[in-house]
Amino acid sequence: MEWKNIILFSLLLFGHVYGFVTQDVTQASPPNILEPVKRNINQFRECLDQSLALAVDQVNVKQLQPAFDALGDQLNRFSKAFEALTASPDRPAPTL
Repeated sequence: MEWKNIILFSLLLFGHVYGFVTQDVTQASPPNILEPVKRNINQFRECLDQSLALAVDQVNVKQLQPAFDALGDQLNRFSKAFEALTASPDRPAPTL
């Protein structure tokens, strides 16, 4: 008779515990694994923008003048070469 009481007690305890445990049947959306990557890329972009802005802020126009002069010379040479190559036969080509 004692084993019947143990089984009955076990069933009652199981039924009581099962009543408190509910199963969520709604499907939660799967976590977006790309969200942290996107956040890290945005943080990297902001850091890079700030670093470049700081570097540009430290540049002086006088420091860039030799680069502008060299670029102007190369552009002048290119335009003269283009004129020489596209000159018509009845018009003389400019001297390089």
